[in-house]
Amino acid sequence: MTAALRLPPGLGAAGVHVPHRLHDPDRDWPETNCYVDLWIELLHGRGLAPEAMLGFTLRQDFEGDQFTFFKPPPGDIERLYGLEVLELAVYAGIEAQALIQAKAGRPVLVEVDAIHLPDTHGTTYGREHAKTTIGILALDPASGELDYLHNAGRFRLSGADYAGIFGPSTLPPYAEFVKAVAPPLSPADLPGAARELLVRHRARAPRRNPVLAFRDALAATAGGLVVQPLSVFHAYAFNTTRQLGANFEMLASHLAWLEAQGAGTFAAVAEVAADLSREAKAFQFQLARAFHRRNADGLAPRLDRLAATYERVFASLDRALVP
Repeated sequence: MTAALRLPPGLGAAGVHVPHRLHDPDRDWPETNCYVDLWIELLHGRGLAPEAMLGFTLRQDFEGDQFTFFKPPPGDIERLYGLEVLELAVYAGIEAQALIQAKAGRPVLVEVDAIHLPDTHGTTYGREHAKTTIGILALDPASGELDYLHNAGRFRLSGADYAGIFGPSTLPPYAEFVKAVAPPLSPADLPGAARELLVRHRARAPRRNPVLAFRDALAATAGGLVVQPLSVFHAYAFNTTRQLGANFEMLASHLAWLEAQGAGTFAAVAEVAADLSREAKAFQFQLARAFHRRNADGLAPRLDRLAATYERVFASLDRALVP
C-alpha cells in the first residue's frame, strides 16, 4: 500500500487489532450499536480506557418507538480523552476529504451502506442495504483499499466494496472527524472525572421508568406486530430489547471499572445492571417466540420484571453515590 495508508498515531499495526474486552464474545451483547462499538475500539486502539465514558448510559429513555440509540456525548469524550468530535463538511467528496483527515491522523466517522462491508458477511454484506457508521483510519485511492473500524473489530476492504463505499450518491453522507485537542486525562485523574460525569448523568436520567413506557407501547401494538415477517422482528428487537440490554451491560462494566479504580463502591449496582442486561436478552427470546407463534398473549406483562430491576438499579446507585 502507498504512504496514503499510514496508520493514525496510537493505533496498532494493521491486522493485529485485538478487540477490547467490552466486545468479548461471552458477554450478553458482544456488540451494542455501531457508534458505541466504534468508539470502544477507537479508544482502545489509542491505549485509552473506554469504560470511563459509559456513565451516559444512565440517561437512556424509551422514545415512544425505540429505546434511545445510546451514544457517548462529545463533551464527555473531550473531557476524558482530549478528543474533539467535529462534523466533516463534505463538499469535495468523502473519499478526497477522508484522505486529508486520515493523513493528519484524524479518524473519520461516516455513515455508509453495510452491504459493502465484508465484516458483515452472513448478515448484510452483499445482501441487504443497511445504514451503519464506520471509522476510517486510512485509505489508498490508487489501489482502492480501506482500513476501517466497525462494530467490534478492525477490517480492510478493497475492489468493488471500496467503489461501493465511495461511489456516487444523491446526497453526501453525514461524517465526523476526531481531532486530538488536549492530552487525555491521566490514569490517576480519569476515574474521578468519570465519577463526576456519572453523577451529572444521574441527575438527567428519565423521571418515568422507561421500561414501563416500553411495556405500555408494546401492549398497544403487540398483536399486529408479531404477525409481521421475521425481518420486522430483527429491526424491532435491535431498537428495543438490544439497545436496552446492551446499554445496561455497558453501565455494569462502567460501574465495575469505577470500583476497580477506587472511585466508589459500585459492585452491587453493577450486578443489578447486569441482571437487567440478562433479563432484556431473555425477553428478546420471548419476543422471538411470539413472532414464530404469531401470538402475543401475555408478552407485554413480562416486562414488569425488567421494570422492577430498572428501579433497583437506580435505588442501588443512589445509595452508592451518597457521600
